[in-house]
Amino acid sequence: MNWIKPLTIVEYVFIGIFLLVYVVYFIRTYLIASRLGTSSRSVVIKFFIRSVYLGLCIIGLLGPSFGVNEMEAQATGKDVYFAFDVSRSMDAIDIEPTRLEKVKFELVKNLNALKSDRVGIVVFSSYAYVHTPLTYDRDALKLFIQKLSSDLFVESGTDLNEALKLIQTKFNGSNTPTRKARVIVLVSDGEDFGQLESDVILDLKKNRVNFLALGVGTPQGGKIRENVGFKKDKEGNDVVSKLDADYLKKLTKVLNGKYFQLSNQVNDVSALLKEVSQLENNWVDTRKMTVTNNKYFYFVFLALILMIIDVIITIRTIKL
Repeated sequence: MNWIKPLTIVEYVFIGIFLLVYVVYFIRTYLIASRLGTSSRSVVIKFFIRSVYLGLCIIGLLGPSFGVNEMEAQATGKDVYFAFDVSRSMDAIDIEPTRLEKVKFELVKNLNALKSDRVGIVVFSSYAYVHTPLTYDRDALKLFIQKLSSDLFVESGTDLNEALKLIQTKFNGSNTPTRKARVIVLVSDGEDFGQLESDVILDLKKNRVNFLALGVGTPQGGKIRENVGFKKDKEGNDVVSKLDADYLKKLTKVLNGKYFQLSNQVNDVSALLKEVSQLENNWVDTRKMTVTNNKYFYFVFLALILMIIDVIITIRTIKL
């Protein structure tokens, strides 16, 4: 027999209180019976009945398990890759404190909405690499999101093609071939992307990859933080980066996706993650598990019967 939980201080306290109260009750009954010249042996019967059903209740609380059943468990979920644009334009201050810092804060706050999904992070600027492989570990993901920075790349630029090709390679090389639900979430201001290659578009559509985009920034734009000042152009003027929402909307339309936005006035991060979680899950794996059966109800039922007997049957200990 196995137990779901061991005896704890709670059970020991109840046992101790029962014994203490019953010892006091027994001594009191014995003294009264002695003075009246009657027998107190019948009290032992009550003590036995009550001890048994107290013990049965405690056994039931501990969760006795015996016998085994074989159960089939199915796991479902999605593979989700966040493609983070960490180019210099993501340091623009049209969203406080910066575009990148704001989106990091919102994602960390809402990431637990993706309960049963594996999530990974690809960062890109002039080229792309995997910042975090697909994982269920939400704490690790939050830590890696917090470490995102535009300093991850020395060269400036924005090459979305490289990021999408890399993600597709990781999808195709996944060690769970039964998993087919795939999602890409682009996080960017959409600035200076250039044209998306036709073979990349065809590959995404062929593999039925769900594509969502989060536009970060404002149409009015903002200056770009650089060291202690702001980034300047060749003429010495402050560079102003603007959200290119039109490009991102066109991109999502081509890929049959959806567009969301994040600014000081609009915050679609929770709506974006809700959309990801509501996408259809696919079967991932089926496993057979052997589990023991919790038989607590047998002991509780016997204890209940003894309680009823204890209440119904009265034992006379004193003769009048």
